[in-house]
Amino acid sequence: MKRPSCKWKGQTDADEESTQGAGSPISRMPHLNRRRVTTNTLALFSNPTTNGKLVEFVFYSQKNGFSDATTKTRYKILRLMAKNNVNLADPEAVKLFIAMRKEWSDGHKQIAVSAYSAYARMEKIEWTPPFYDHNETLPFVPTEKEVEALISGTSKKISTTLQALKETGFRIGELWRCKWTDLDDEKSTLKCKAEKHGNPREIRISAKLVDRLHALPKTNDCIFGNTNLTAHRWNYDKQKTALAKKLQNPRLKQIHFHTFRHYYATRLFNETKSLPLVKEKLGHRNINSTMVYTHIVEFDEESQNYHHAAARDEKEAGQLIDNGWTYICTTPQNIMMFRKRK
Repeated sequence: MKRPSCKWKGQTDADEESTQGAGSPISRMPHLNRRRVTTNTLALFSNPTTNGKLVEFVFYSQKNGFSDATTKTRYKILRLMAKNNVNLADPEAVKLFIAMRKEWSDGHKQIAVSAYSAYARMEKIEWTPPFYDHNETLPFVPTEKEVEALISGTSKKISTTLQALKETGFRIGELWRCKWTDLDDEKSTLKCKAEKHGNPREIRISAKLVDRLHALPKTNDCIFGNTNLTAHRWNYDKQKTALAKKLQNPRLKQIHFHTFRHYYATRLFNETKSLPLVKEKLGHRNINSTMVYTHIVEFDEESQNYHHAAARDEKEAGQLIDNGWTYICTTPQNIMMFRKRK
């Protein structure tokens, strides 16, 4: 039986054949939202060789147990290389492309290296991957006032999303996959399946959030329905930028969906002083992952009476101690944290 046509507007029969139709892994990727297809995208996927390798890479990643998030990130990086006419069979060309991306941080460049390394393994290409030293920085944690400003100043669905992230500490991908069956009205809890090989968990939420979730339209099994996460993220960025301008607070533009996870973790640790509890609530398998979130800002009133400082080596630490600073802890990145009363 002939497969029914699934062409988008302007797509030729050859284009449809080369992209393997709408059921292929590539067609399920976010960038192929029909409203956002570009000439460059069509040109890329009219190349059967490039298209075939990217399709093969998606299946290769899935077969080797990589998460959907990792697969999509690596796929998008490889696709960007291909769109910029980088020969993926030439490791030196890939190295040059990564090195020349001035807008990329060293951390993002290292992610690109990992993406190509996976592709090279699939294609049995020998290459010596470059190393980009990712300078660890402390996560940005907003104040409660800033978090509430965003929750109260955004549209209904985005506001509900932010409230859920604030109360659960879920990753946005975990929240987005929550189904109505994961919401327990009697216990006022919400369950999630973990990303990044973490642990699934069930978190108690407020009655207010339960009501707000039930106020969302029930279009399918997922609580947040059919909304495209990429589009939802774009709408949030647009609204928070406008709100930052209105409130004259540029810090609001630094608050991404994942920032609410930082906020949740630091607040929980400050209230309980229990690393194992925070680890459990975040779904971490390794306690070192948890420590990144728990040494930044304390929310209790007493902490507002202190200045905070960091030392990267013994010399800096010694200078702080000589000037009356008190040692607090050392982060997994070997940054020593100090404080001094104001």
